[in-house]
Amino acid sequence: MITNLNINIMAKLNESKKRDFVSQIISLVEEQKDVITEKGYDPTARVEDMKVKKTESDQAEIAQQDAAARAKEATTLSNQKLDVAYKEASNFADLLSGLLGKDNELIKKMRKFRN
Repeated sequence: MITNLNINIMAKLNESKKRDFVSQIISLVEEQKDVITEKGYDPTARVEDMKVKKTESDQAEIAQQDAAARAKEATTLSNQKLDVAYKEASNFADLLSGLLGKDNELIKKMRKFRN
């Protein structure tokens, strides 16, 4: 059962601590299964369910990390391509400035774009 106290605690834990908590609960319950069973509760099904959920969360984390890496690579590539395009436009503007003169209206408009 989730209570307000549990929600407050969960909100304060970072992802790493939440993952560690799940692992620790699984380990502790497995270690103390006999004690728990003697009290009339068999935790096996619950522990197996938590293991499945932990595995799913681990797989989702890996997918998230892969997506973040791909996004970073895509951003790097995008920035590299933009730098090439900007340099080409800048060189072209310089060429036109040399051809038309720096006082030409077209060149004055181009200069405003750089500032």
